[in-house]
Amino acid sequence: MKKQGRLEWVGIVCGFFVVLALLLQVGPSVAQSTDKTTRFEGYRTAIKSEFGIDVKDFKEQLKGGRADGKDITKYDLKQILMGIKVEQEHTSNKMLALEITTDHLEEIADYYTRLHEMEEAAEEE
Repeated sequence: MKKQGRLEWVGIVCGFFVVLALLLQVGPSVAQSTDKTTRFEGYRTAIKSEFGIDVKDFKEQLKGGRADGKDITKYDLKQILMGIKVEQEHTSNKMLALEITTDHLEEIADYYTRLHEMEEAAEEE
């Protein structure tokens, strides 16, 4: 009986370490997934509030753009909001304005800040 009790105890301890090892391997990816979801929802809420569009089911309309297939959260939210507003000078389609925005931001991360500063400097001349 003592031998069987020890074997059960060893089994429990080994099982604990196996579960612990699995949690340590899976833990960071689960946390990253949650962070990514939370970040996306923040972007989604801000864009929906500002422009009335839901980026949940965003589909690219222009083939060959530099940002094709990229996650929207890769880009700075402030730049995205500025960009959609600017690109609406060229299209009334807000999703298309978003796509053009991400293409510009893929090339230059602070594209819309630079554009704004350039326009201000030009107006001062």
